[in-house]
Amino acid sequence: MENKLRLKDIINLAAPHTWTGSVTPAVIGLAIAYHQTSHLDPLMVFCLMVIVILMQSAVNAFDDYADFVKGTDTLENSPDAYDAVIVYGMKPKTARNLGFLSLLLAIIPAVYVVLTCGMVPLYIGLVGAVVLLCYAFGKYPISYLPLGELLCGFVMGGLIPLAGYYMQVKELNWFVLVEALPPMIGMSINMFSNNGCDIERDIPAWRKTLACIIGRKRTDRLYRFLLILWVLSPAIVLGAQMRWGAALVYALASLAFVHLIVRQYRIQLGALEREKVMTGATTLVSLVGIAYALAMVIG
Repeated sequence: MENKLRLKDIINLAAPHTWTGSVTPAVIGLAIAYHQTSHLDPLMVFCLMVIVILMQSAVNAFDDYADFVKGTDTLENSPDAYDAVIVYGMKPKTARNLGFLSLLLAIIPAVYVVLTCGMVPLYIGLVGAVVLLCYAFGKYPISYLPLGELLCGFVMGGLIPLAGYYMQVKELNWFVLVEALPPMIGMSINMFSNNGCDIERDIPAWRKTLACIIGRKRTDRLYRFLLILWVLSPAIVLGAQMRWGAALVYALASLAFVHLIVRQYRIQLGALEREKVMTGATTLVSLVGIAYALAMVIG
């Protein structure tokens, strides 16, 4: 028997513990803008954060819905205690509709952004929304393909900083995508680590993620290479711009969480360690992003 819809279920469906994946790239985009202008519009900051959180919540709802109806996630194999569709018995259609509601709510601050800044942020947001829907829906959803990591990294790690920068500066600067390489790599590896833990579960469900294609051994090797590249990437990007002070700030800030990097490097990807892997990855997304944003601002 289905449980009645509760606020707790809705919150679990939105999965606030994943919001750092969209908030952190937004902060980096704001840091890039602040470095150039020494000013931020507080109302635009608020609108940006509301939009990215609502879109992230929609992604989580659609992903839960799609995995449930396709039979990938069940009560027996679900690794996620926050999976409202499976664990709490929410109707799949309710989860899907709540995802669409999140997208509709995101339109409210988006209207103000368009009226203030013009159509460019809308175009960027539409690209993100299309990828979001293709990620979970369709005959061949992106989440079932080896392109998932790259597209997730580009949209969340690249387009969010680009939109955040434009909302502050009102100028489309494609070099922001270069400066956004660290969050792009970070979001890609976040998804890759998730898929790397789910290989044994995804193969029977006919998912063709990159991890499924290259296998367990190569996945583990690639994961560790990308982890090191990601952690070093802010210093590489800043150093390439001759911003040695900023690179030093990042290096010093990263010393505070180097033990977490080492721990994440040593964790074995797999179903048994999934919770530790994803908790560590999510934590590092925040810490690496904050350290990079801090270096951008004061370095």
